[in-house]
Amino acid sequence: MKKLILAAALALSAAPAWAQEAHGDSAEIVSVPADDAVLAAAPAALSLSFEHAVVLTEIQVHGPGHTAIPVTFTAATAAASTYSIPLPALSSGAYEVHWRATGDGHAMEGTLHFTIQ
Repeated sequence: MKKLILAAALALSAAPAWAQEAHGDSAEIVSVPADDAVLAAAPAALSLSFEHAVVLTEIQVHGPGHTAIPVTFTAATAAASTYSIPLPALSSGAYEVHWRATGDGHAMEGTLHFTIQ
């Protein structure tokens, strides 16, 4: 029984901490910075990699005090599995990113958070 519990605990700990379930679909994404990451320096870009090709339609970034951070983003016209969105110079604080996409006829959205020290 102890071996079974240990095996289950190891399997759960091996699950990717960066995976984020998209609402409306079972697709997972990988983000850089990772969701809930604490960074020593501001990232120059946000990277989103999807399990399947999607059309990324919206990105919103909010900073400390829920201030909207302007990003250069144009909705995609063709499906891709990876997107890189340049970020302006960010100061220390907590950030929240909202994204929306469509893929396989489904609308998806997600939110990720990161903090810059």
